[in-house]
Amino acid sequence: MLNTVYIHHFRCLQNFKLSLKDQHSVLLLGRNGAGKSSFFDALEVLQQIGRGVTQLKDLIKVSDFAFGETYKPISLEINATLGNQVYEYVLEIELPENFSQPRVRQESFKVNGRTNYQRECGKTQLGRNAEFTLDWHHVGLPLISTRNDDEPIARFREWLANILVLSPVPSGFDAASKDETAYLSRNANNTLDWVRHQLAVYPALYTDIADFMQLRMPDFGSFKFVTTGRDEKELVFKFNDPAGKSLELNFQQLSDCEKIYFLTATVLAAITNEESVLCLWDEPDNYVSLPELSHFITACRKAFENSKVASQVIMSSHNARTINEFSEHNTFLVSRQSHLHPSRLEVVSEKEYLSATFIDAYENGELD
Repeated sequence: MLNTVYIHHFRCLQNFKLSLKDQHSVLLLGRNGAGKSSFFDALEVLQQIGRGVTQLKDLIKVSDFAFGETYKPISLEINATLGNQVYEYVLEIELPENFSQPRVRQESFKVNGRTNYQRECGKTQLGRNAEFTLDWHHVGLPLISTRNDDEPIARFREWLANILVLSPVPSGFDAASKDETAYLSRNANNTLDWVRHQLAVYPALYTDIADFMQLRMPDFGSFKFVTTGRDEKELVFKFNDPAGKSLELNFQQLSDCEKIYFLTATVLAAITNEESVLCLWDEPDNYVSLPELSHFITACRKAFENSKVASQVIMSSHNARTINEFSEHNTFLVSRQSHLHPSRLEVVSEKEYLSATFIDAYENGELD
């Protein structure tokens, strides 16, 4: 479970700290350009490290250094509780003058306050005795060998890797699955590959997915993967009406909203597995019809709030109906005075306004 994340000198984020305080669902509210996407991008850097990306040039661009000040290091710090252990990971990245690509300035990993791994530039220490050198253009966390998946570094890497950073574009979803994958891409184009993997590992998820679809689409009957080629499978849905008639449609024949429902159904089913999942969803209200929106957001929040493995969701939105489904204590306002100023993060419950509701205050510009 994510406790805090601190981001400094990454794009418009300076001294930017989000503390969730045991909250399972959070809304980031802010106008375009306020810094919400930059926050998601920073978490995606950590996610990619968990997935094994080591070269900094594949993680950080020159333009990621805030306001063109490449002489100031980027800092990414994350604190999470998994089981009964608290994990702290810190990564500082610099781009010295005359260097063509960024390098690691500092990196450390702690478990329950005890240093497990630390490095400065290339000099690295693992535990008390092991010392070695790493190429300082590579992040060290993915490179540390572990004997089994229960070791702290392995467990933390897996948690990072399973972070869901989502900005789905249903029109770009693949029409068929050609493989199975454990990781869902940000635009969710590989939804069918990911769903196949989830069902292969956890077959019991089928019932949870079907139940969610039934609530959103009353004529939904069932779904199945059908082999259409050597390595290709198509997802087929069956719909029924009270008169006993039925109709089969493949995934591509669904509307954008229906595709989002199916993706959401699988995400909400997946967070019931053994490990905590952190999900960041950029504007989940896109593609969902207004009459359905309130029920949709409520269902998402309820699933994460009731997660037995402490899964969490961080959403961003401009939609008043979405804002209305969150309370002031778990809504954070991201604001920015201009392109020359860094983003600010404030809890809405601590803001003062004259309007009757904080939605009115937001629309009237009082919260900025």
